[in-house]
Amino acid sequence: MRTVAIVRQVFRNIRNQMLLIENLYSDIDIEPNKEYVLELKEVRSKRSLQQNKFMWALIHQIADHKEMNMKEIEIYTSALEEANAKYIYLMGIKEAEDELRKNFRAVKVVRPTIENGKEYIIYKCFVGSSKLNTKEMNKLLDIIISWAEELGIETDEKYYSKC
Repeated sequence: MRTVAIVRQVFRNIRNQMLLIENLYSDIDIEPNKEYVLELKEVRSKRSLQQNKFMWALIHQIADHKEMNMKEIEIYTSALEEANAKYIYLMGIKEAEDELRKNFRAVKVVRPTIENGKEYIIYKCFVGSSKLNTKEMNKLLDIIISWAEELGIETDEKYYSKC
């Protein structure tokens, strides 16, 4: 059984530690004096839908700017790279690129290589912003906002709230 709970108080004595836990969602039948395995993990917040909408609105404005010659996905990939977002390097044949783009939100061709006489491409494949927590998403947004500001693009989130 899984549930989300908050540790409200920690009591300690010389040998033991007792936790006062508030269960937030499901009713748990617990028998006193019976042993249970309890796994504690900190809840990490994901990026919000509002952050995502704002990010893509800015990326769209940057891509549309007369000084830019990049597609939205290229801007997004460059921002992920600058933010040191999570990625994996993969090696594959040129024909595998379309399949990689279906499975990863952003894919960057790093370089061609030859292994055992066969031609391959090294790809840098990024997990998308939906997998970022709030802190990581803020870092990505800060990069995109600074690029927009350099181009003179409005960066007040209220301006994009109807997006």
